Amino acid sequence: MKKSILIPILLLVVFSCSPEEETQAPTNTVQTTTPEPAVTQYTLTVTANEGGTVSSEGGTYDEGTEVTITASANVGYRFTGWEGNSSNSESLTVTLNSNQTYQALFELTTYTLTVTVGEGGTVSSEGGEFEEGTEVTIIASPTEGYVFTGWEGNNSTSESLTVTLNSNITLNAIFKEEYNYEY
Repeated sequence: MKKSILIPILLLVVFSCSPEEETQAPTNTVQTTTPEPAVTQYTLTVTANEGGTVSSEGGTYDEGTEVTITASANVGYRFTGWEGNSSNSESLTVTLNSNQTYQALFELTTYTLTVTVGEGGTVSSEGGEFEEGTEVTIIASPTEGYVFTGWEGNNSTSESLTVTLNSNITLNAIFKEEYNYEY
């Protein structure tokens, strides 16, 4: 009986060492990946001086990004241009290829009132520069021997005239000689 027990054990050993079941050692495969190129980013800074606003305050953008910014003037102001760019357009498109800074520039809207006087009288004001919407009252006063007849540049015949400046205005006080006919 001893012989029969040994045979199956030897067969088992033979089968487990057979060349068909040999395992090969794993091969190490190195996979290389190319890293994504780093994206360069730039900062856009946008501000507005007194008298208006801008559509964007800027931010950080990838290189080559186009950004459009728009300036809007408040009432009584007008847009005059961009500090940092020579454009006078209210809308500005920039391509980010460096850090960039722009400031929208505004100034008070002013208008000129010009008041002249013909022979035979005086006026209370010769005009000047005034902010948009300013009301100015001018009084025409005839000198002795003259009468006031009206304002050239306005249909009023009243000696006292109030104008609101929303554009440049030119006025001329007209006087004529007063004739006293004695019979």
